[in-house]
Amino acid sequence: MSVNATGNTPQSTPGEDGALFIKGHGTHLETAATVNDEARIDLTFDGKSSLQNVLRNAMAPESYTSNAAIRPHLGARAPCALNIVLQIVGSRGDVQPFIALGTELQKHGHRVRIATHDVFADFVRQSNLEFYPAGGDPSDLMAYMVRNPSLVPSVSSLMAGDISRKQDMVEEMLGKFWLSCIEPDPISGVPFIAEAIIANPPSFAHIHLAEALGIPLHLMFTMPYSPTRAFPHPLANIKQSNLDPKVTNYLSYGMVETLTWQGQVFYSKRICQDCLLNYSAAWET
Repeated sequence: MSVNATGNTPQSTPGEDGALFIKGHGTHLETAATVNDEARIDLTFDGKSSLQNVLRNAMAPESYTSNAAIRPHLGARAPCALNIVLQIVGSRGDVQPFIALGTELQKHGHRVRIATHDVFADFVRQSNLEFYPAGGDPSDLMAYMVRNPSLVPSVSSLMAGDISRKQDMVEEMLGKFWLSCIEPDPISGVPFIAEAIIANPPSFAHIHLAEALGIPLHLMFTMPYSPTRAFPHPLANIKQSNLDPKVTNYLSYGMVETLTWQGQVFYSKRICQDCLLNYSAAWET
């Protein structure tokens, strides 16, 4: 989502104290974002009233009723069985909801594979679900986040080599997430080609792998992730805004996404290159 009414890309620069700072300037909206000491993002919005009318028409309805249930004439089972891979990065608490989802999908006749950190192999297999090792150590990832609560790593982490180790870990996981879509089961050797991907956002590769394979992707998370007017992004701290609170809440998701994208673009380019996909020239900026 663009946070700039004119389509200009917000520019990121280091602030005076070294913190990442993003500022966007457009005809109808000026924005600024700074990562604070509490690992949240201070946001300011200065917009014209005309922008609010445009955004209200563009934003999704506040209430939406899904009709996604299996219709009675199809019976208790899904109309076709799929090979579904669930890709997760995170702690045991992040993996657990996917175990429940995978078990339910299995009941409806689907073949389910969970691709996540090796340490959760027994946890997954004890639930009678297939497991594919994606590498990475969740303890190391959590320790890195504790040492670097901000989106910008500390100088001590740079000096200690934390950044390069994290990059190596993420690269390993990206490669294995790709293999989790196409490799046979590591134990039984039964062939597997993913026909759908369900992933949590920190698993990085999901959208590019789905594009490469031409299959559906569904993202799910244990925290609010999709833009809403009800409340701001959980990582956002609205310092100042002259816009309607609902519009401000909605825009906060785009600003946080812009900041986090700064740390993801390198990996996304590598995935696209490995999968022989084209990527936007804007990623070079």
